Amino acid sequence: MIRFFSFLPLFSLTFLVSGHAFSPDGPEGKPPEGETKPAPAKMEKPEVKKIGESRFRLGDIEFDAKTKEISIPVIVNMQQGGPIEYILVNEKGKVHESIFTTTASPMALQLAMKLLKFQSGNGDLFNVRLAEEEKAEKSGKKEDRGQEFQLTVKFEGKEEEVAVHTLVLDGADVGETMTEGGWVYSGSAVANGSFLAEVEGSFIAVYLDDLAMFNMSRDGADNDERWAANDHLLPEVGKKGTLILKP
Repeated sequence: MIRFFSFLPLFSLTFLVSGHAFSPDGPEGKPPEGETKPAPAKMEKPEVKKIGESRFRLGDIEFDAKTKEISIPVIVNMQQGGPIEYILVNEKGKVHESIFTTTASPMALQLAMKLLKFQSGNGDLFNVRLAEEEKAEKSGKKEDRGQEFQLTVKFEGKEEEVAVHTLVLDGADVGETMTEGGWVYSGSAVANGSFLAEVEGSFIAVYLDDLAMFNMSRDGADNDERWAANDHLLPEVGKKGTLILKP
């Protein structure tokens, strides 16, 4: 059994939020040209509350210490059309590109992931974005990917869970849904004291995003115009549900 404390001290947040700490500053100590430093995300003291024999709540996030499943409250934001770039964003994130939104905090989810001892990592996910001459030096390895999760969603008033990949249409194969598979816990990054998934509000990406907490390894992850919402399976906009992450 994993032992949790009723709260986590603020000084520990820097060590918990990401395994990808970096600075966006260039060689002169300034941000790259055309970019600005993100404002530090507000860090309130998070509390881990026990709500069942092995279940805990951290903000709006719930998780099970035995099964290691994590639950996030969501609302249907896009029922049809596209392109989409995300499965889930915070309600203040890139909502025009996401099937679901949530009031939950990426910071809370990241802390839950670390408490459950999941490893994060990009591995080879972003190799597809490298120029040919960069691949020999900068390519990541598949074995360095973070934990992979299967995603399901249970809509309010329904008992059955729906596999999230079936809610996404593949524009490269008209009429077909996204292929079966999981999402990798890539982990986002920390810069200037800010957890960048919290700054951007980005949880689960369809189109590769190194600031999102989760990315996918499917073909087409580097194509921002390939994916759309599946109106045959998605309920109406505003419908509530629970997104479940299963290791």
